[in-house]
Amino acid sequence: MQSASPERTIFISDIHGHLRPFLRLLAKLEYRPGRDQLVLVGDYISGGPDSLGVLHLVHQLCGQGAVALRGNHEDAVVHWMRGGMKALGSVRDKLYRSIAADATLAAFLPTLPYAWEGDRWIAVHAGIDPDKPDWRQTSKRDLLTIRERFYARPHRAGKRVVFGHTPCMVLHGTHDVWYGSDKVGIDGGARHGGQVNALVDAGGALTSTAEPV
Repeated sequence: MQSASPERTIFISDIHGHLRPFLRLLAKLEYRPGRDQLVLVGDYISGGPDSLGVLHLVHQLCGQGAVALRGNHEDAVVHWMRGGMKALGSVRDKLYRSIAADATLAAFLPTLPYAWEGDRWIAVHAGIDPDKPDWRQTSKRDLLTIRERFYARPHRAGKRVVFGHTPCMVLHGTHDVWYGSDKVGIDGGARHGGQVNALVDAGGALTSTAEPV
């Protein structure tokens, strides 16, 4: 189980079905559940070859002390399951029905939280509302889908916000992690042939690494 004071906090986002790069990234980081706090920042499915494999690994990691947040793609599956599982386009329909048919995953996705807060960080999939005096007043929709209104403006949270959803390529023209003044973007564009990024905070010293898809 996770220690009270982890040596490192590791953030990874937007894996989008790329299980092998995700596994390689964890190995490169030498991730150890008893030493590190792993925070996964959503969008585990859609795009790569093994969305179910990624979800099962995420579920396993959570059992070892990791935190997995909800992304807009997971939220869409939850709403679809709750809304009667109506027919979708062929690709999404096959994926969503495979998730719904897996009892472990179907029970797991609705439990995913929208945000995580640590001593120095707030982690959310897309961002927070910069106009709210308390970031916790951000709507669930914004936590999952906000873009430029968040990343282009300062916020009031008092901690750095780590987020995915908006590809780093949009933020600064490369797949590598983007460092803003009060926020850090880590979506490496895996869904579009980019990479899976990790941001590592070791006692306040920040580093990043990546694995191409």
